[in-house]
Amino acid sequence: MRTVTYRCDRATQGAAMSDALAFPALAASALTQAMGFLYRRAEVVLDCRAQRSEASEPLPPEEVPEVVVGDPGHALDFDPDEVTDERAERLETLMEVLGLYAENEHLVQEQEERLRRTLGRLRTLLEDVYGRRITFVGEEQRPTSGMRIVNRARDVHGVSRALKARRVSSDANPDILHTAEVVHPGGEMTSVEVDDLL
Repeated sequence: MRTVTYRCDRATQGAAMSDALAFPALAASALTQAMGFLYRRAEVVLDCRAQRSEASEPLPPEEVPEVVVGDPGHALDFDPDEVTDERAERLETLMEVLGLYAENEHLVQEQEERLRRTLGRLRTLLEDVYGRRITFVGEEQRPTSGMRIVNRARDVHGVSRALKARRVSSDANPDILHTAEVVHPGGEMTSVEVDDLL
């Protein structure tokens, strides 16, 4: 059995939040690809939420652009319960802003800071909905796209685990955020516990 145990505090959580809102400076063509990928994902989420997808034909296979690093998962593989009214409204607002950039390509080429902030916010929302990281080229400090596990606890008296699995592939690259405000005496935070690494 392999385990990884550590303790986190609010400072760690704050650093993770600022990282989440950052978006890389990309070449214009790559930025256009990234924007298109995130926009299409947001469309899928909102269409499914409105149940319009049931009346339309199945989605064609998604082409993941080269600017995406790792495995972002399937476009339909998200948790509908995570698409709250608030998140849906924020998705719609961000998509409206991106629509303006699509109509004014020179703003994309100029790498406007507002565009990157908008993309960072949209990515953060989609990562919460999909439960996966979405990482682009040039983000060497960020885990590649893949499974994301978030486990936030207020008080830990016993054992808090983010991931417990019998067998995990060595190719798996889960991104785990495991935090607590207080770990009481005798308490333990075990982020990953794996019996067998394949």
